[in-house]
Amino acid sequence: MASNTAVADSAQTTSLLDQIVDDKAVVKLRFNLTPDQILSLAGSLIERSRAVYDAVAKAVDNPTWETTLGALAEDDARFSVVESMCTFPKDVSSDKAIRNAATEAASKLSAYGVEAGSRHDVYLAVQAFDKTGKAKDPPAEAQRFLERTLRNFKRKGLHLEAEKRDKVKELNTRLSELGIQFQKNLGEENTKLYFAREELAGLPDSYFEGRETRSEDGKFEVTLKYPDYYPVMKLCKVAATRKAVATAYDSQCLEENTAILEEMVSLRHQMAMLLGYPSHAAFIAETRMAKSPKTILDFLSDLSAKLDPLFDKEMQVLLKLKADECKESGEEFDGALNQWDVTYFRNMVEEKQYDVDHEAIKQFFPTDVVTKGLLGIYQELLGLTFELDEQLSAAAWHEEVRAYRVLDSDSGELVGVFYLDLHPRDGKYGHAACFGLQPSCRAAFSDTGRIIPVAACVCNFPKATPTKPSLLPHSDVVTFFHEFGHVMHQLCSLADYAMFAGTAVERDFVEAPSQMLENWVWEEAALSRMSGNVNDRTQPLPSAIIDKLVKAKNANAGIVNKRQLLFGFFDQFIHTQDKVDTAKEMARLMREIMKTDPIEGTNFAAHFGHLAGGYDAQYYGYMWAEVFSMDMFQSRFKAAGIFNQEVGKAYREHILKPGGSRDAIDSLKAFLGREPSSEPFLRSKGLAVAA
Repeated sequence: MASNTAVADSAQTTSLLDQIVDDKAVVKLRFNLTPDQILSLAGSLIERSRAVYDAVAKAVDNPTWETTLGALAEDDARFSVVESMCTFPKDVSSDKAIRNAATEAASKLSAYGVEAGSRHDVYLAVQAFDKTGKAKDPPAEAQRFLERTLRNFKRKGLHLEAEKRDKVKELNTRLSELGIQFQKNLGEENTKLYFAREELAGLPDSYFEGRETRSEDGKFEVTLKYPDYYPVMKLCKVAATRKAVATAYDSQCLEENTAILEEMVSLRHQMAMLLGYPSHAAFIAETRMAKSPKTILDFLSDLSAKLDPLFDKEMQVLLKLKADECKESGEEFDGALNQWDVTYFRNMVEEKQYDVDHEAIKQFFPTDVVTKGLLGIYQELLGLTFELDEQLSAAAWHEEVRAYRVLDSDSGELVGVFYLDLHPRDGKYGHAACFGLQPSCRAAFSDTGRIIPVAACVCNFPKATPTKPSLLPHSDVVTFFHEFGHVMHQLCSLADYAMFAGTAVERDFVEAPSQMLENWVWEEAALSRMSGNVNDRTQPLPSAIIDKLVKAKNANAGIVNKRQLLFGFFDQFIHTQDKVDTAKEMARLMREIMKTDPIEGTNFAAHFGHLAGGYDAQYYGYMWAEVFSMDMFQSRFKAAGIFNQEVGKAYREHILKPGGSRDAIDSLKAFLGREPSSEPFLRSKGLAVAA
């Protein structure tokens, strides 16, 4: 028998869910929920959704659009909004109790997602609607929604007999739990190393300003977060220090996440076999642009072979630099490039051969200047206006976060809202990403009939201190521009269904729009608008330095792209196996592709978050998508001018607006006016193209 307290709590939670759904505000999201509210809201959301699915199942004998697909679409829209409130805090909250509650909520919601996607009775109702013929000549997107819904059910095994259906559901539930735990482990990782000043020789004074020191010996604290890790690997002259930091970096979550990933690989293979696929890689490829693992491996292998001569030449240059440095310092030359050497000597190539001083360049990229310039470029290019919203900013999840309303420059209509969360803090997501928080789609519970999209750009750029400004290396400017491209994809989409909103395109195309936009940070006209000397904001990055930076773009291109291929090959290989020793296979492929040995006792795969976070068997997509990104940039923007507003509007119309409501190849052809070409991509890598 339920207690009065329990009944009251349930009523309050249902009331909160209703308040959120009925809220007339543009941003329905609440970022001030307590741990108990997060968990209760998740439970209430599940109950509401389960009731919808129960009702759909009962419509099997007389199915209509409204009682089947329409009900599922409305539930999907509502679920997407409320789920964000329950789960997003695990990535951004400063309160560990809230992060833990959000992680628990994510696990429960994910498990429910598996349950909902495994409802055989709901599958039968949708199938019955499809067979009635009542869907004659529906709008194209509605027909796509029907087809994708049936396909998704079948990919959950709902066309199989009961025993196999139950097994697929069990596997999906376990995979969901494991993926959440993998990411939680990474989020909670907080290794700290300590070095004396002389052990960090080569790092600039700015690296030490405001840095914590250990009380007993005065050594400086170095974490494994980007602003700490990469400067050490690029600039520290002390090989032993680089080795120690690289070892710690590739030892993150070593035992727990290695075990999780290897269990996930095994479970994915089991599920693929149950569903009638030869491998998990084949299961994934079926719904991607590539369509088959063979196409993917052919793509990776062909590019790898073309890069081999360039890679070998570059590695010899690095080896020579190492030999020269050892000779100068009197250290013994071991005749090899170790894993902790490559980034350091790659940086030396840029400095010596191209006279690129990244520390000097950084002085021209204060974060506030970059942000202002970046926002200005996106507004002009896409025909948008951004307005800082102090009220939304104050209601965000952290005092540093800023919220902006996005308006169409021509009509003045509200397009969406985005948040910028740019600096690291304990417990925060450790890389850079765009989080879609509200989908752009139709929804009856919105008073306008549509939900206004909301997205967050979450990064980890150096934070200013009382003595040190926040300055970005050029690589971080690239990252910022890229992730904000995803934000624009989320906001400019106008799909009817949450299933197709924003970046919900084929996973091997999802990076293409943002990769295309990265090109602006290599163009002088754009860089001059995003830069300003830290001591004189009116002085942009000089043309002479930009020229050197652009010329150095393809420095070490063979090494950089081979590393991407390494991860693509590794991802494809492990997902064609029933079980795998990830450390052993990463080591094998590293020696084969990168010609270097891994650090003994480490396993990069244990912190390869993509493989537990939705990129399994599809990491190749970064390079695959780059083929299309370079074609779009060179053929349209570079040809007409990078600030050409007509091309920008066409890009917004044909690439961003459809979201996943049509196949990516159709969006590409609409924008390009022809079939895509790989020639611009090959040229961008410094590779010859056959006449």
